[in-house]
Amino acid sequence: MSGGRVDVAVVGLGPAGRALASACATRGLRVVAVDPRPDAVWAPTYGVWEDELVGLPASVVRSRLAAPEVRAVDVHRLSRRYVVLDNVALQAALPLGDVDVRRGRLDDAGVAALTSSARVVVDARGARPQGLRVDDPAPAQTAFGVVVPADVAAPALQGAEALLMDWRTDWRADGDGAGTAGLRPSFLYAIPLGDGTVLLEETCLAASPPLHVEELEARLRRRLAARGVAPSAVDAPLGREVVHIPMRGRGRPPVEGTLAHGVAGRGGHVVTGYSVAHALRRSRTLADELAAGHAPRGVDAPAPADALREAGLRAVLRLDVEGTLALFDGFGRLPAHLQRAYMSRDGSLLDVATAMGSMFRRMPWSGRRELARATLLP
Repeated sequence: MSGGRVDVAVVGLGPAGRALASACATRGLRVVAVDPRPDAVWAPTYGVWEDELVGLPASVVRSRLAAPEVRAVDVHRLSRRYVVLDNVALQAALPLGDVDVRRGRLDDAGVAALTSSARVVVDARGARPQGLRVDDPAPAQTAFGVVVPADVAAPALQGAEALLMDWRTDWRADGDGAGTAGLRPSFLYAIPLGDGTVLLEETCLAASPPLHVEELEARLRRRLAARGVAPSAVDAPLGREVVHIPMRGRGRPPVEGTLAHGVAGRGGHVVTGYSVAHALRRSRTLADELAAGHAPRGVDAPAPADALREAGLRAVLRLDVEGTLALFDGFGRLPAHLQRAYMSRDGSLLDVATAMGSMFRRMPWSGRRELARATLLP
């Protein structure tokens, strides 16, 4: 690319940054992208709802699951198709051939400096561009997972096609059902990956401070042993995965004069942690705005429904194990359109309020009392 001021500079080539850089270049904009490892294949396992995955070829889907389950006290089969993305195919579907890709790791000052050479600078470096802090108090989702052959994983699935959230407490250290008082709840995420393997992951939906990965590994080991899975599943898996997702993204304003995109800004769902599908969709609309000559003041503006989502996060952070099981039984009993509204990053105030109210009414009285306490008390 020749010299002169470019239209867009994108810093960070994760899903949000790469999707935006590719979409801007496709629309004829002059784009520079900066990333420390621009050719690296993304390592995390990305799962999304198929109905939220629009504008991309079918090749980006690695595994398609028709009826994932949520298990708490009861079992709930969700009538919504869930897919695991093929990261290599997804990156190929977001080409950077017309983007001036530069290798480098920029701090905030380096990002700000790009404003002198680009009309719009977009920070897509993620929620923690300088790396994770051991003492980070921000609410976060954490997980420890292993990838194992499907026959090894079968006892953990217990007949389910996939387990989106299995909140049952066979992760506990004792054998009689007690011993969860004062402990943060966690769930098993068990997802076939489409190649004869399954990801088995113990996940804490959100905690502040975050639940340590070592504790999650110990819980996964106990849970799998209780279901008859061989210890080698954790000791010698085909692969391991560690997750740390700050629920509020970076949690501070963007670098002055720049836009923050994806979890560098406000792109994630503060209750579920989901962000990728929203980032892919928002990249296209943001590229449309930039191609039309508009420079928005922000990427994901605050919305009225955000206050309800914050209340949902507050509840998740405060509920004990029994309260959490009651909450997700309430979620599992919702009709499909309200489940979608609750989990959507883009749901309206009315949709989210209706979903949350319906969940509350579907909980037992003890669960309602705990949810009200967790949500409303200062």
